[in-house]
Amino acid sequence: MNQSKALQWTSVTILYVLMFLLMYEWLVPIVDLTGTGHFGLILFFVILCLVTNFITFWPSFCNAILKAAVVFYSLFYIYGNLDAAAIPNLVSELVMSVPAIFTGDFANIADSFKMLIFFALIWMTVYLVHHWLTIKHTIFLFLFLTVFFLAALDTFTEYNANGAIVRVLCIGLFLAGMLFIEKVFIQHHMYPTLLRYLKLILPLLLMIGVSAAFAYAMPKKEPLVDLPKPIEKLDELIKSWMTPTGKVGYVEDDSKLGGSFEEDHTKVFQVEANKNQYLRVDTKYIYTGKGWERKAGDVYVTSFDYDKQVPLSIKPHSKKNTSQMSVQSFKQYQFVVQPYGLYTIDKTDSNNRFYVELDTEKIRPTKNEQKITLKKYTMSYSSPTYKKSVLDHSKMTDLEKLDSAYDKYLQLPDALPQRVGKLTDKIVEDEKSVYDKANAIESYFRVNGYSYSRKNVPYPSKEQDYVDQFLFDTKVGYCDNFSTAMVIMLRTQGIPARWVKGFSNGDEVSKNKFTVTNNNAHSWVEAYIPGVGWMQFEPTIGFNDFNQIIDDTKKDNSPSNQTDTSTAPKDEPVAEQQPKKEQQPNVKEKKEQQNQANEAGSNTSSSNKWLLPVICIALVLLAYIVWRSRRKWLPRLMLLRYRSKKSVSIEQAYNDLLRMLALVNLKKRQGETLQQFAKRVDGQFGEQHMQRFTEQYERHVYDPDTNFVAWDELKESWQYLINSVIG
Repeated sequence: MNQSKALQWTSVTILYVLMFLLMYEWLVPIVDLTGTGHFGLILFFVILCLVTNFITFWPSFCNAILKAAVVFYSLFYIYGNLDAAAIPNLVSELVMSVPAIFTGDFANIADSFKMLIFFALIWMTVYLVHHWLTIKHTIFLFLFLTVFFLAALDTFTEYNANGAIVRVLCIGLFLAGMLFIEKVFIQHHMYPTLLRYLKLILPLLLMIGVSAAFAYAMPKKEPLVDLPKPIEKLDELIKSWMTPTGKVGYVEDDSKLGGSFEEDHTKVFQVEANKNQYLRVDTKYIYTGKGWERKAGDVYVTSFDYDKQVPLSIKPHSKKNTSQMSVQSFKQYQFVVQPYGLYTIDKTDSNNRFYVELDTEKIRPTKNEQKITLKKYTMSYSSPTYKKSVLDHSKMTDLEKLDSAYDKYLQLPDALPQRVGKLTDKIVEDEKSVYDKANAIESYFRVNGYSYSRKNVPYPSKEQDYVDQFLFDTKVGYCDNFSTAMVIMLRTQGIPARWVKGFSNGDEVSKNKFTVTNNNAHSWVEAYIPGVGWMQFEPTIGFNDFNQIIDDTKKDNSPSNQTDTSTAPKDEPVAEQQPKKEQQPNVKEKKEQQNQANEAGSNTSSSNKWLLPVICIALVLLAYIVWRSRRKWLPRLMLLRYRSKKSVSIEQAYNDLLRMLALVNLKKRQGETLQQFAKRVDGQFGEQHMQRFTEQYERHVYDPDTNFVAWDELKESWQYLINSVIG
């Protein structure tokens, strides 16, 4: 008996481990494609749900309480940084997200609420899988859905599911075989022994292994170059639905750029300063051909305190000319935004510290060595500006003298098409200084047929380079397209450049007070100019330039607008802000461009916002209609199914008959015998077909050899009862 229990526990454990491996294949692409993060925490919750269903040593409501506690602790850990002061804000986000679902305002659903829904879906999925394992002893539906899910992702997204599909099929077939073995033991009342298990499992493993090896060794046909028209349209529809509309605003992951997006007017910052300006967050320098990534491995940082100069590569102009900026954050951002020329973060009553990530220059606030969110902070800054005379004398030969640390800002992917460099050569061929070359590239997009748009922006295919696609094929895009293209074009000329992310100018709501929304999330360029250091460029059409250049080459310049650069360090910018030399689109044109982009984005947002709810409502209505009419079509389906059978089990036929009778509320009552139930059925339908069928069924229960003997005689009665259900 002890051996039997040990075998039973071992078998159930194997089943749950296999089920966990199947669910793992679901979670990996979901987390990868959505950028959810906290994968370890999600896996822990899946394991907890499986274990509490597997091992039950207390009432089920205790399991529910434990799971709910883990869910809310996870939300507190992810979005509250385990800070008790963040609890009211977290609760407020969850409460405010509920009406946003019913109104279809999906852009205003908080990330914390999305994560709560994700945990709830995992909880329900594990419960459903547990039901299939323990009650139904079948897993084919879940296996089919898993294979279909991975195949769809492999076809319509960048996710490579080749290995995942092979693993899922092997795991699923072994799991199905294990469940079949369990059913064999139960139906035939077999006593489970280790030898019997091995006799059944070993051939199963051999079959799966041989099949997998054969499939792996067989030649593979190359994928179709052109999809069939129906599949191509489905591909376009799915990609349009998968447009990263949910990623409007600042996101951490930039490894896959492209796709359209909608507007999002959610407020993220309230800024008080003496002028409206760009807010820098971080930089990236590794371009993959599809997007931007960070260097793998450890992240090196430099720590600093309040009122200490922030160690950034772009230095403030002068401590004497500092201004103050106050920022109030409305999102759980674990970073500090930076005005250009940031000098210090001003002291408050808290004991927080800060560090700068050396590779991205992102500033992180910390408490007890843990990253936190600062709701309010004040900074001192002195905006950098640059003299035109110094910029005009910047030489390409000076770049050759730079330290090897700048080599990473010249990185280009091996597969970058050569025509990108050739195009840039033509653009800058008449320019001499480094600044003039950068300025020519920046201005190129405004007069060569490029347009700004947030919709109908495609993703690059697997063989396409993101920059090459934009420069030569589409010529349509938004800030990521323009800024990435300029960085790569600069690098082809040997000019160090890096990609910058942050927020563009906010909307002025009152004097010296500006509101920054998700719509202001933006990217631009920083190029290294000899004599001044890192300098900002804005290549995106319709956006204002940085206005940071003093034209000191004119004789009528007033002394107040000039600053001597000879006393400044070589890498430090100098003086105060004045208009830049190149001709910019006038304000009216810019406003018209932005209004057109906003109107187009609004139309897309309106249509896409209602598309998914309408489809969901239609599917729900269709499912309801099908369910309500099941009395008409389900019995007919049953008759059709039995018509094709050559031999019929009376036990199966009786059980199916009970299911059909239940459709007209004829169910066996508690304490009612089979004959009593049969008389009640015949009393409603007339004749004595149910009693006749029940007599044969009872004979089968006591004498299994009668299993297939009487079906020809009982078929008429069985069909009469099924037809009576239809009415």
